[in-house]
Amino acid sequence: MHRPFAATVVALWLCAGSAAAHTGYLKPNLFNTPQRDHVTVEASFTEEMFTPDIVMKADDYHVVTPAGAKVKLPSVTYLRDLALFEVDLPENGTYRISTGLRTGSTRKMALVNGKWEPVRERDGVPAGSRVADAQSMTRSDVYVSKGPANDQALKPAGVGLEIVPLSHPNRLDAGGRFLVQLLLDGKPVPGVTISLQGPTLPDEEDAKAVAVTTDKDGKASIALPQDGTFLLLSRHRVEAADGPVAVKSYSATLTFAVEA
Repeated sequence: MHRPFAATVVALWLCAGSAAAHTGYLKPNLFNTPQRDHVTVEASFTEEMFTPDIVMKADDYHVVTPAGAKVKLPSVTYLRDLALFEVDLPENGTYRISTGLRTGSTRKMALVNGKWEPVRERDGVPAGSRVADAQSMTRSDVYVSKGPANDQALKPAGVGLEIVPLSHPNRLDAGGRFLVQLLLDGKPVPGVTISLQGPTLPDEEDAKAVAVTTDKDGKASIALPQDGTFLLLSRHRVEAADGPVAVKSYSATLTFAVEA
């Protein structure tokens, strides 16, 4: 007897549900430093912020300097649970540390109520839904400032999905707000959720998750309830214009610290 197509898809993804929930992040040992000549950064995928779980590999680990120059990282150490690397800080100002746009795994998604959703064991596939291959495209960023912060490194890369700071990420205070803009290939993305993640906050699938929706210009304002280290996360899926897959599944994260 042949399985129905939907059941076959679900069976293929019994083990993929937990992997799909992992969130990539970059976390430096310092976000602000008055005079140190380097920081050390960890990179991983996690289900519990910021506990490293799956090593994050990338071909385009790089730094954007306070002058706006892109510099490829010379060395990355890959462990089983995380990647580690040092970033030199030769000049004062703000540095953008990034994975660049990473091409990840391919998985099945279903078009449900006009939105592409991962095929999950607990949900199944509604009758008549379109099921297609989706390519994961991820980016993780973090900003570090040495001495006085500046804005040159905050300019968007213009490739893939990215959370672009409109407030300086190294000048945030508890009780304030963080203004950002969500861009896809340099263009604003309206009507998409950006969630605030942290060790003491509900995750994105929890009904109590702290989340906002971008406006018509792709902008959003996130309230900062307390001090600590946090992460902004956004996911956005679109049909691919060309290539081997029908859907591109983007995710972007931005790690930052809030001072008391």
